[in-house]
Amino acid sequence: MIIPKNFRNCFPEKKIYISADHNWAFAAWELHKLAGKVKPNATLIHIDAHLDDIWDGLEVEGLFDIEKYEDVFDVAGKMKIENFIWPAVGTGTIDKVIYISQYSHIEDPFDFKDWNLFHPEMKLVKEILDKGKYNGLRYWNLEEFLMKKDSQDVKDLTEKTDLILDLDLDYFAKEDIDTATVSLMDEQKIIDNLISLKDLYPWSLITVSLSPFFCGGDDNTIYLYELFCEVFGLKPEDALEW
Repeated sequence: MIIPKNFRNCFPEKKIYISADHNWAFAAWELHKLAGKVKPNATLIHIDAHLDDIWDGLEVEGLFDIEKYEDVFDVAGKMKIENFIWPAVGTGTIDKVIYISQYSHIEDPFDFKDWNLFHPEMKLVKEILDKGKYNGLRYWNLEEFLMKKDSQDVKDLTEKTDLILDLDLDYFAKEDIDTATVSLMDEQKIIDNLISLKDLYPWSLITVSLSPFFCGGDDNTIYLYELFCEVFGLKPEDALEW
């Protein structure tokens, strides 16, 4: 089976929205905010091999003019797979972010000391930071986060707010610069991680990116998707297109 680039399936009763490319997670968040199913200023828990914390999504045409569902799809379609989180902060859908990522090249996505925030192109970023938006925590793996989930630092981000789980299946791929030779984590570890995520919080919304390229191809991705469906109690044949 070849996963089409425009693959988008959902299980509305479970509040789970799945896409091949990660930028469509933004669309799911915005649609649910428009429908009143997710309150503004939610906390995002982003679990991914990569941080996806590129700020230039704030510059996507039409971002600040979203009024209806069609606008959401138009804007999301203009995004890249790594710049969809900052726009959701810009629209007020997301307020705080917890990153859980083994990506080794960037340690702290909340360290702006070397950013020239007074440069004209940084205007939107500076406005967000000046409002006290976009703060959070970064963990290197799910096990580290689970050990600290009851800490006050985490509770400050997760209590009295809607919580969105954003999972990229490439989190379960071992880091490898050659995406053609990607190997996956041990199956039982993947299952244990998925069980932990399912039961972690009463999620307001769950978005999942398949990311076949970074999972090592369609076969790996389908295997991971099937494990996800099994743990979360989903039947793929029951999915709806969105």
